Amino acid sequence: MSMPTTQLYQEYYNAKQLKLPLNYEVLIPYDSEVRTFDEVFRRIDVRKYLVEGSPLGRTGYNPVNMFKLILFCQMEKIVSLRAMAKAAQNDVRLMWLTDETKPSHDTIKRFMEDHLKGNIEELYHEINQYIIGKEKLDMTRLFIDGTKIEANANRYKFVWKGSIEKFRDKLNKKISKIIERINKRLELEGVYFLIQTSYQPEDLKTIRAYLENEVEHQGIKFIYGKGTRKSAIQRDYEEVAAYQERLVEYEKYLAVIGPDRNSCAKTDYDATFMRMKEDHMRNGQLKAGYNVQIGVADEYILHLDIFQDRSDYRTFIPFLEGYFQAYAEHPKYPVADAGYGGLKNYRYVKANKMEIVQKYSMYRKDTTDKKYQEDPTRPVNFKVDEAGNYYDANGEKLSFLWHSKKGHDVYEAPLSKKRYDINEELWLLQKEARENLESELGIDLRIQRSIQVEGAFGVLKEDFRFRRFRRRGIQNVKFEFFLLAIGYNLAKYHNKKFRVTA
Repeated sequence: MSMPTTQLYQEYYNAKQLKLPLNYEVLIPYDSEVRTFDEVFRRIDVRKYLVEGSPLGRTGYNPVNMFKLILFCQMEKIVSLRAMAKAAQNDVRLMWLTDETKPSHDTIKRFMEDHLKGNIEELYHEINQYIIGKEKLDMTRLFIDGTKIEANANRYKFVWKGSIEKFRDKLNKKISKIIERINKRLELEGVYFLIQTSYQPEDLKTIRAYLENEVEHQGIKFIYGKGTRKSAIQRDYEEVAAYQERLVEYEKYLAVIGPDRNSCAKTDYDATFMRMKEDHMRNGQLKAGYNVQIGVADEYILHLDIFQDRSDYRTFIPFLEGYFQAYAEHPKYPVADAGYGGLKNYRYVKANKMEIVQKYSMYRKDTTDKKYQEDPTRPVNFKVDEAGNYYDANGEKLSFLWHSKKGHDVYEAPLSKKRYDINEELWLLQKEARENLESELGIDLRIQRSIQVEGAFGVLKEDFRFRRFRRRGIQNVKFEFFLLAIGYNLAKYHNKKFRVTA
């Protein structure tokens, strides 16, 4: 009796054999993303971004194909090096685009370091120039906004400038005490070290060198362990050495933080601790991050920059300066929210023949709260006589005190002793901002700002899954975000190219 067979015969059985044609182009639809990418890339002069390699060793991958691989992966939201290498192995579009270039993730990393990193900003703006020409973008309107993105740093290892300065002051007092003790011990030898209010590592280096010579001259051997009694020289030397090392550490971190910051992360010195919008613990916890600023026009990110400053206000001028360097002109309408409005920024806008279309901190109350607008206690509503004298709500004549560094005049009411800030220039500029923003054009600009620039951040965070930097250091972070913006603009160009309009 024969055993029953378990082999199954499929009616539509097909062995996995190669089929002609082998031309990948036949398999790619006309509206595929890769065809849009190829259209843009053909207009870019890649040769100026290439560096001549060494004639020694094996011949490397075609650099043009490597460029295509990396940038198309950005367009397709593939940012991991290993994911890029995997896509090159399996994605038919990449096989067609790069002539079947299949590098390892290490090769991609080296290529980025050698060819892309130093040229990424120039490449980004060259791609933008092509899109500007094809899409006929309106360069007069630039919608500006910023967001805080978490750095790739340990959340619990950070340094605060205020704490360092406080600890350094305490350390200076300890150093003074030990120097007094050393001077007293060496009084008979005629040796005296200067006692100061603050010390530098070099000051302790001199004392440490003297103690080392004294130890060597007297032939003293340092002892350690429980039950041993250290000599006075050993105790002095160890304390001075420890204090010197702490001073060096304090000076290092103060130099890293610089005059314009108040903190840094120990695992990414360029990152500053900021309050993030994504507060999962809901306790206002600070996290190491960067302030990312973008300028959007007709849905494209035309300019970007990374700042260490927590405030958007101080990024406005350097951001527009960078935009001018890239495009040789300023936008007529640099639209921004209330975080950017202020005297310094308004002056810059007027000096460069731009329109004041940036809100200021009290803009909403100035335009919606009638009681606030007519409040007689506000300095802007004080009466002024023909001689230019100010009178407060009680009719008291104000006396001028001084002109502050912030640009306003400080006045005082003699009887009540209340002080008021008077700044007619700022009031006039704020009035101009209100008139511009309340006009028909201004209303449209405000609506478009919230749609375009906040929409761009929404796409980057949700569609591109970009909520934390992968790299460390501000230059590496800029490189990462430029790659992301290139991918965003290329994807936007493709989507608008095949957008169906009613």
